[in-house]
Amino acid sequence: MSTLNLGIVAHVDAGKTTLTERLLFETGVTTHIGRVDHGDTTTDSDYLERQRGITIRSAVVTFTIRSEAGACLKVNLIDTPGHSEFVAEVERALAVLDGAVLVVSAVEGVQAQTRILIRILERLQIPFLIFANKVDRVGATYDETMRAICEALAGDAVALTRPTDLGSRSCTVGARTATGFLDDLVERLAEYDEEVMRRYVDGAQPLEEPEALAALARLTASGHLHPVYFGSALTGVGVADVIDGLGRYLPARTASADGPLHATVFKVERGPAGHKVAFARLHSGTLAARDHVVYHHPAPTGPLIMREGVATNVSTFTNGTGTTTAPAHAGEIAKIVGLSDIEIGDQLGEWDPAKGGRHFAPPGLEAVVLARNPADRPALFNALRQLCEQDPLIDARLDGIDQELTVSLYGEVQKEVLAARLATEFGVDAEFLPTRTVYVERVSGVGAAFAQVPTQNATLGLRVEPGAIGSGLDYRLAVERGWLLPSFHTAVEETLSIELRVGLSGWRVTDCVVTLTQSRYCAPTPPAGYFRWLTSVVLREALRLAGTTVCAPVSEFEVEIPSQSISQVLQVLHAAGATPGPPEIRTTRCHISGAIPTDQVGPFEQRILGLSQGEGFFSSRPAGYEPVQGPPPARGRVRR
Repeated sequence: MSTLNLGIVAHVDAGKTTLTERLLFETGVTTHIGRVDHGDTTTDSDYLERQRGITIRSAVVTFTIRSEAGACLKVNLIDTPGHSEFVAEVERALAVLDGAVLVVSAVEGVQAQTRILIRILERLQIPFLIFANKVDRVGATYDETMRAICEALAGDAVALTRPTDLGSRSCTVGARTATGFLDDLVERLAEYDEEVMRRYVDGAQPLEEPEALAALARLTASGHLHPVYFGSALTGVGVADVIDGLGRYLPARTASADGPLHATVFKVERGPAGHKVAFARLHSGTLAARDHVVYHHPAPTGPLIMREGVATNVSTFTNGTGTTTAPAHAGEIAKIVGLSDIEIGDQLGEWDPAKGGRHFAPPGLEAVVLARNPADRPALFNALRQLCEQDPLIDARLDGIDQELTVSLYGEVQKEVLAARLATEFGVDAEFLPTRTVYVERVSGVGAAFAQVPTQNATLGLRVEPGAIGSGLDYRLAVERGWLLPSFHTAVEETLSIELRVGLSGWRVTDCVVTLTQSRYCAPTPPAGYFRWLTSVVLREALRLAGTTVCAPVSEFEVEIPSQSISQVLQVLHAAGATPGPPEIRTTRCHISGAIPTDQVGPFEQRILGLSQGEGFFSSRPAGYEPVQGPPPARGRVRR
């Protein structure tokens, strides 16, 4: 049986979870269609997810598609969050997909998070179909939705179905069979397929519809074209066409034990007995219970961290959320027990750098967490460490000279969810102090320093200079590695990573190149600890000479408002320090996009409804850092 690992992704409230429920019902997995507003959906099984009506953590559920010829396709569907504050969950799921369904609202059209997801899917070369949902809702459009979809794509899109009675409860959807459909399809195919182009221009051997659809399948797999289905996940209209399209247009994988083991861990949770359970997608090879496993973790700097252990239990998904204990083969998703120190992002067996990258900016906000009962502080710290296993970007840590318990955040909703999970899952009543901005420091120029201490028989020189944006710390050698013992090199690299957590203004230093320019020792051999101290002293001096620029996190934003609200909204955006682009004015609506300081996202979001008479829509996503205008803020005790 072939396997398809499928992601359903969408902007929040586009109908992603509702489509998941409908797919499970139509394929016989469930006999009841759960509703987000009723809190009884299959994938949103967590208490908080049902209470809030949003997906917080990714979930795996399996169903089977049977073709007319009797062939079976096993689909592992990975339901991911739509809210922008939980993009880390989306990112982890993207690494394991064979294909995806992008849900777009036929009422609101292509929204901000939709554009972000399109860019990520295209960058990762993940084939995807598009489901234009909510055709039964007032305000749904066909031509405008297709136009917006095509504008957002790097490739092209072709609608395979078309609704009638659009915008009403009686709306139905049928295949596009009208005169001109085949000609339109072939014309779009010809832009990307040379053989289709030849036959299209020649005209002597025109493509029949089955040939054209086969070519569409090839171009969908390569990411050049995307089939679009219109429908309503709530009523089920058009969903059967989507199910048919999964088998026709997305590339499935036949399970095989061939090749060495290579798998990616995209989710970690705790079992009933407190043991770790890892969810991993197998790219090649096989994994069974009692197998000895080598796995790799990407370190912030330096070489990969390699670990090993024995998988005491391996299970695969069967039907719905059920699993069975069985070896996992290439293409399948496995639940693995027994690897006690496994983490999200680890790769089992072989390491592939292409599957170890990040695609979303890290959180730009943070908050101090306090236990309302001081005696619960140890329990609070342990609880946050367990939550970090499920979402490493929370990065719970003891920070500053006062060792405040601090977490990283994307926004206020995430903070509320963390507080609720601490109370319900761990029994810890926690208080979050007001959210504050996390700045970073980037190296401004070039600074070089060295120290020679004859009494300790050691010499060390370092050069610090700016690195590429997003590169983090790039450590290089300008001397022969043999001039220092391996333990000394380890001491230098580890100390650099630690010392750069606190820059000249107290913030983490990032995107810099540190080069070891001088290194020597002689007998009697100094201890490795001395090189740690020497590295700290030399780096601090080189950093002082180079100088740093404090940078604040910024977010990309999109806002849609009634045209009459444009003046007032632009005024508030400018007051918030935003840099909006030229407004796109339509008949009755106006669309504005641009960049805004991340710490102003929350306040502006709270005002948008009042500024737009309740008809405005605002969304944002982290987009990196920009230099601070004016006096740079310092954090805690500044080290000079």
